[in-house]
Amino acid sequence: TEYVNGEAQQMREKFRVYGSYQEAFQDYANTLRGNPRFSSVLGQQNGASFARSLQESGYATDPKYADKLSQIIHGNTLRLAIND
Repeated sequence: TEYVNGEAQQMREKFRVYGSYQEAFQDYANTLRGNPRFSSVLGQQNGASFARSLQESGYATDPKYADKLSQIIHGNTLRLAIND
């Protein structure tokens, strides 16, 4: 689902395929570093601020993207995984 002018649209898109998590994370980091529209995202020290900046930069079309990402960042699953 993508949001176009605030309206949910079902779309069929191709996604990149990676051989490892490391490869995927490296591509994500390169995307953020390599595109000037994401410059406000880099250097954020707060997860919610990072998510909001990412959404505002046009990374995702879902109007609730930042809220959803913030819930994951502050959720128990991630906290447990980090502390494990």
